[in-house]
Amino acid sequence: MSQPTIIVGAGVHGLSTALHLAELRGSGDGVVVLDKQRVGAGASGISGGIVRNFYLSAALNEIVRRSVEIFELDPALFGFRQVGYVAVVPEAQEGDLARIAEQHSRVGYASTLVLGEEGVRRHMSALFPDWRAHGSTALLHERRSGWADPTSTLRALEGMARAAGVTVREGIEVTGFEVDGAGAVEAVLTTAGAVPCDHVVLAPGPWARDLLHMLGLGDALPSHFWLVREGEYSHATGALSPDDPVVHLDADVPLDGLPTPWGIYVRPGLGRGAAVGGLPLPLDPDCELEPYGPSHPVLGKTSEEFDAGIVRALSWALGRFDGDSDTWTCSSYAAQTGFTPDSCPVVGFLRENVYAVLDSNHGFKMLALGELAAAELDGDPQPALDAFRLDRFAAGALHPESASPYPWT
Repeated sequence: MSQPTIIVGAGVHGLSTALHLAELRGSGDGVVVLDKQRVGAGASGISGGIVRNFYLSAALNEIVRRSVEIFELDPALFGFRQVGYVAVVPEAQEGDLARIAEQHSRVGYASTLVLGEEGVRRHMSALFPDWRAHGSTALLHERRSGWADPTSTLRALEGMARAAGVTVREGIEVTGFEVDGAGAVEAVLTTAGAVPCDHVVLAPGPWARDLLHMLGLGDALPSHFWLVREGEYSHATGALSPDDPVVHLDADVPLDGLPTPWGIYVRPGLGRGAAVGGLPLPLDPDCELEPYGPSHPVLGKTSEEFDAGIVRALSWALGRFDGDSDTWTCSSYAAQTGFTPDSCPVVGFLRENVYAVLDSNHGFKMLALGELAAAELDGDPQPALDAFRLDRFAAGALHPESASPYPWT
C-alpha cells in the first residue's frame, strides 16, 4: 500500500500544491495537508494580497504571468480585483523599470512604461486627479495586476482541495522526521504521532527555517528575516475607490520622519480605507516566530512614528488626504517574514523525497508555484522552475537586485 504525500503548511502554496496534485492524480486520496494551527494562520492569512509583476527577474515575470492566468479563471471565486498596479519611482530606478517592461513584453504581460517627470505626472493625474507627488521620473503600469482578498483566495483553495479528496488536518504540529540512511524521509513526526509518507512537501512560510534544521538542511539555505509593516488607514473625508489601481510609490524626496529614500504601497481597503504598507525592518535570523504576526506582544506591533510616516506619505501624494493626524484612523500591524539569500523562491527537491515550495514572502503573486510543484511531484520536470533551485546559491546564479529601497527584487 502506498504512503501519503504530506504537505506541511496550509497557506496559499500548500493548498495550491495539494489541489493540483489531486487533480493530476485524479483523486486527493493520499494527499494530506498538515498545519499546526489552521488554514491561513501564517503569512497567507494576513497578507495584503498584492498581485504584481514588478520584478527584475525574468523567471519571476513568467511565474506571475502564470499566476494571474489562474486568478483570471474565476476572479470572483478567488477574490481577485484586477484593478492594475502602478509602480512610480525616482530617477535611480528608471533603468529597473525599463528592463522590467522589456521582460513583460517578452512573456506577454501587458504593461505601459512612462518616462519623464511630466509624463509621469500626466499619467498619474489621469488616474488620480488630486495626484501631487513630485520628483518621480518613471512609472510602469501593469494592466493585468491588482490584489486578492486573502480570505477569499484561501477559502477557494481549501474548498477545491477538500472537494478533490485532499485531507486537511489542522492543529497538527510537525516535531521532526524519521530519515533513512540515504536521507529520505520515511515518516513525519507530529504532535498526533508519526505519519509514514512517500513524499514530504515543505510549504511553511517563515517556519521553513525550523523545519530545515530538523532535516539537517539549515546550513544549505540561510534565511534572513524582516518585519513587514502594513495596515488599514481611514481618512475622515478622503477615500480610494474600489476600482483604483494598486500604487507602489518609491521616492527620494525627503519627508519628516521617513528615511530617504522611502517607499509605500497602497491599495483600496475592504471598507472605505486604504491598505498601506511601508518599509520593513531587519530582524535577527533567530527571531521568535511564535506567537506569529499581530499576536506577538512585541514583534506584532508597529509604532506611532510608523503610522505618522504612512499618513505623511499618503497626504504628500494625494490631495484628498489633507489634514492632521486627527482626521485619520490607523490600524496597523507587523509580522515576521523569512527570505532566501537572494529574496527569491526556492522550489524543487532538497532530497530524494523532500520537496520545497519556499516562496520568500511572495505569496499570492506566486500562486502558480503550486501547479508547477505538483507536476514535478507527479514526475514531470518543469523548466519554468529551473531558476529557483537550491543549487543556484552554490553556483552563484543569483537573481538580480533592484535599486528599490525595499530589500527584495
